[in-house]
Amino acid sequence: MEFELAADADAAALLARLKPLLASRDGRPRNQAVKIVWHDSPEHALLAEGLTLAEHRGAWRLERVTPGAETWLPAQPPPLLSDSPDPAALPSPLAPLAAFEGRRSVSLHRLADSTVTLTIDKGILRAVTAERAVARIGLRGDEPAVRVAATLIAGAVPAAVPGCSLAADAIAMAIGGTPQPRHLGAPVLPGAVRTVPEALAHILGHLTDVILAHAPRVAEAHDDGVHNAIHQMRVAVRRARSAVSIFRPALAEGALDAVSDGLKTLGARLGPARDWDVFADETVPAIQAAIPGDERLDRLAAAASRQRNTHRRDLAQYLASPAFRQLGIELAWFAAASGWRVPQQPPAEAEPAAAAEPLTLAQFADAVLLHRWKKLLSAGKRIEELDIAALHGVRLRAKRVRYAAEMFATLHDAKAAKRFIERLSDLQERLGVLNDGAVASHLLLELGGPGGRHAYAAGAIAGYMAARAGRIRPRIVKAFQRFRRQHAYWA
Repeated sequence: MEFELAADADAAALLARLKPLLASRDGRPRNQAVKIVWHDSPEHALLAEGLTLAEHRGAWRLERVTPGAETWLPAQPPPLLSDSPDPAALPSPLAPLAAFEGRRSVSLHRLADSTVTLTIDKGILRAVTAERAVARIGLRGDEPAVRVAATLIAGAVPAAVPGCSLAADAIAMAIGGTPQPRHLGAPVLPGAVRTVPEALAHILGHLTDVILAHAPRVAEAHDDGVHNAIHQMRVAVRRARSAVSIFRPALAEGALDAVSDGLKTLGARLGPARDWDVFADETVPAIQAAIPGDERLDRLAAAASRQRNTHRRDLAQYLASPAFRQLGIELAWFAAASGWRVPQQPPAEAEPAAAAEPLTLAQFADAVLLHRWKKLLSAGKRIEELDIAALHGVRLRAKRVRYAAEMFATLHDAKAAKRFIERLSDLQERLGVLNDGAVASHLLLELGGPGGRHAYAAGAIAGYMAARAGRIRPRIVKAFQRFRRQHAYWA
């Protein structure tokens, strides 16, 4: 396995004195100069295709700089399109766009009863108008040993799974921007993915990229874009946890435990931050607009803003911790590892007749969708009579069906899948209004509740949310009935 971490130059320098690495080293490190130059046309024709032409020691490589439709898992080397590209197929003229120049140290280490090759590239990224010191740490060896080494390094120095390749970082600096996130939004399975383990690797790799892409913005606790970044990061964590739940029965027992535990911890940090964001930035301002100029509401708004900022700071501290860096490594390592990629048993959702042998990816997806769809329909029986707690259960079921439908959408008719997901989203959004009210009631207790300092404002908010819930109930019933009329398009 190959695995890459990013670090600043000072952090990389500390590795030479890290005692566990020194104790495990086999022989002396080898050092050499390294220079990589990335080329493109003046119009950035290669970059427009997500590609770059890299020159290193007289060799030329046409490689990806941003993911295409195919799978490119986090912490893995850039996909190589050609190590001897045809000049006639390249844009012309070509010119150097950016370069990395520095030193490479290569050493062997004995870890987890195996040998790991540790490569440290430390130097300067250069473009015409800017330069910056950087370092990349490469690991190559058996999967368990690579995992041990990566975890050891990330626990000792600020080294983490990179959000982009070194080429992408250099090119972004050269053109005066920031590297494009590798992935955003919901994962989409490429046509080349044929097996259940390949599907899990792609989905988990995609969502790892999304989580890591939003982390820097979330860590800027007072930046204007934090609100949306927290929301998108939380959605990615929920999708990843849903993927763990979906695929767990198809893998060896315990294979997903470390990933599941790490995602649960991150979700527990994101949840309060997101809840206070919605309350402070959406719920309270809506009520202030309905009752303008009320000082008691203004005081509650200020208190809510302070609580929101406290949870944002707590989240930012966690994202800067070794624990979060190690979660990123665990996610990326699991996606890229091959040791677990042997399906054990079909999922519990499979029909008894199909449980005699492993399922194809399409059969696996259909079983998951059918099971979750039936659970949602069952939970929504007599929906017009359900109380708030039961409707919250319907909302969770709807979310689970939607995440599964999004993950497997490319395996079925695109139009039918899109309509199914849209109706699910509509139902989920309307049920979310009730959930916002329940969350607001819980948050008000943290501010003193109906008998505390903000009693009047808390009462006003409770009344507003109750009235809003009353208006949304008929729309929830209508959305559920509309969804229920759909057929199982995967059948």
